[in-house]
Amino acid sequence: MNPIPEVDVHVSLTRRVFLLAYSPERRRLSSRERLGVTLQAAALYELYAQGLIRDHTGKVTATAVRGRAPDCDLAADLLARITASERAHSWGYWVRKGERQATDRVGATLERERVIRFEPHRLLGIVPTRRMLLRQPRLRAAATKAVRDALKATRPVDRVPAVDAALVALTYEGELRVVLGRRERRAARGRVDALEAGLGPVPEALRKAVRRQKSRAAGAAG
Repeated sequence: MNPIPEVDVHVSLTRRVFLLAYSPERRRLSSRERLGVTLQAAALYELYAQGLIRDHTGKVTATAVRGRAPDCDLAADLLARITASERAHSWGYWVRKGERQATDRVGATLERERVIRFEPHRLLGIVPTRRMLLRQPRLRAAATKAVRDALKATRPVDRVPAVDAALVALTYEGELRVVLGRRERRAARGRVDALEAGLGPVPEALRKAVRRQKSRAAGAAG
């Protein structure tokens, strides 16, 4: 049997967010209604952290920086669309734009890398669906540990790596509840605010996108 290739959890923030949304008990993604915008935000933050995009009066613009290529297809595609856009758009626009395809795209990447596997399944023995299996549990465990460590009040905020602070901020603002339950979210608010202080405009854009989703859902229900 061919060995499963090792994947560096620090390579892509989007991969780590996706894995944190996975529920091992249910063998499926949790908080899926928020996952698309959260993955888009993760890709956007990666581009921002690499200096490939910047904020210009509240709008996203591509820079002239030519650093290393984005670490995932989602971020690479996002950068191409930002660069090709005839006018600059807000951070919230790019968090929302393409969010319906984001989950499947990152999932396909992880399946190709043999980190996860999808297999046919019938819900209640009747409804055809797919079950997701985690082939490299250590990757999710490492991401979970990074979140827990970053949230420890005894750890100085300036000692938390920016990528881990971003992971906490995005899973929090994206409301990935498999990572943080309701009680933990309430307790973490102040710490998350401190971690977000140096991350730029992406966490706030995600928070507003989630708020917008909830507002629309409430309107449709009413």
